[in-house]
Amino acid sequence: MNKTASLQKHARLFQKGKTPRKACLQNTHCLSTINMYMKKSLDLKKFEADKIVLLGLFALALLTAYIIVLVKNALVFTEPIELAHTGLSIPVPHGNGWRSGQKWEFGRNTFTLSSDFTLDSDRPTARVYCLYMLNAEDLGSEIYFEQKAAEINGIILQTGQKQIKELSIEWAQIEQPEFGLKFFIATAELPYNRRLNIEVRQIADTVDTAQEVFNRIIDSIDFEDNRLFEAGSETVETMKNKGLQNLINEGDRQAYYLIKDSKNQNIGFLIDVLIDSRQNTEFNIKAASYFYRKGLREQAMLFQCANNLGKFFWESETNNSSGINKTTVVLEENDILTVRQTLTQTESKHRLSPMAIPDIFLEQLFNQIIESNTKQIIVDLIDADAKITPTIVSVVEQSDDAAAGSGAAYTIKLEFLDGQDFSELIYLDNNRQIEKVILHQNNTYTLETSTRSQIIQEFPERADFISQRSNMLEGNI
Repeated sequence: MNKTASLQKHARLFQKGKTPRKACLQNTHCLSTINMYMKKSLDLKKFEADKIVLLGLFALALLTAYIIVLVKNALVFTEPIELAHTGLSIPVPHGNGWRSGQKWEFGRNTFTLSSDFTLDSDRPTARVYCLYMLNAEDLGSEIYFEQKAAEINGIILQTGQKQIKELSIEWAQIEQPEFGLKFFIATAELPYNRRLNIEVRQIADTVDTAQEVFNRIIDSIDFEDNRLFEAGSETVETMKNKGLQNLINEGDRQAYYLIKDSKNQNIGFLIDVLIDSRQNTEFNIKAASYFYRKGLREQAMLFQCANNLGKFFWESETNNSSGINKTTVVLEENDILTVRQTLTQTESKHRLSPMAIPDIFLEQLFNQIIESNTKQIIVDLIDADAKITPTIVSVVEQSDDAAAGSGAAYTIKLEFLDGQDFSELIYLDNNRQIEKVILHQNNTYTLETSTRSQIIQEFPERADFISQRSNMLEGNI
């Protein structure tokens, strides 16, 4: 046996706690030799382990660099996604870690198009928002950027401007170094008090593509004004110039409607009142309504405005499964709409477009369209909850299937552009007053003219309320 093999054998016996029989193990020199051998062996293993760790770190760095190159070089964008009837189209990243629903979603006066980056987890590490805002208050880009920076306690690193066709786009880069957050945001004023905001957020220190994504979105924006907006603005402006008192028929207008479901069952009712008080006051036009949907919802509202609709005051109370909510809507002369709601304890401000009009004046709007021989417009309809909905208003030809056989003098179609696939067919009599409405969504509902006594008969549970409110314009809601 050679010397090396002998030392290895004695070392193994020593590690196992066995006492060697040979006298050399009792020799101090022999033990020292074994200890030196074991120390060299351990140092060699540590050196080999360090090499493995270094190789692992190097491989990880290569993998990270590969992912960065892969993602940057493989950014895939959708075709420009159109927001119907606005003239606006924008592409967003989708694929290779990016996920988008590839459609605009409507919520509280804003359309949103988004995409999330989730390469290796369900938690997004980057996000894109494109916001088409109907009536956002005009703060100015400087204040807007400062507000966005304050949201994340960040700092504005740089700002700039880009001209994309007719659009002048202001942009800013915001960072929050403590958490590695990066924001690229842009804002652009659109015609008719619309606004486009774009945000690209990198919310984790991973693959850094935020700036490239942002630049590609900005450079790919396509926008062309819709002529129907101009037609709607002209129609509303004509109504205001004429004065509402000239559009309201003589005498008080009090209308009763029964609401029927697709089985022709009575499920609710609506009472509408609209008058010109003929009083020399700031608010000479007054309106009131009461909506009742058995077991689901009821709403009472009072409204008053100036003859030119330059100012108005609107209050409503709604009772549904969410509770009782009181909403107050006030329009000042500067076209700023202030909305206060008790249920959420919130106040918000909106800048109305020149084609905005309360839905109380639908009959007057139809009358103006018919008189001017206008076939189609887009307006922003405001309801008692202060929801603003872009709506296509079309005059239906009497030869059309929707009008044929109805017996109505005129037929109007409303298409609500809020993504809910909701539309109405409205039939007018010879006086251009509503006599029937057919509502289409998931089901079909019908509003038909009725009388006060018939409504009390059909809904005796609300008879006392209706009797006590013989004049709905008196008192509070």
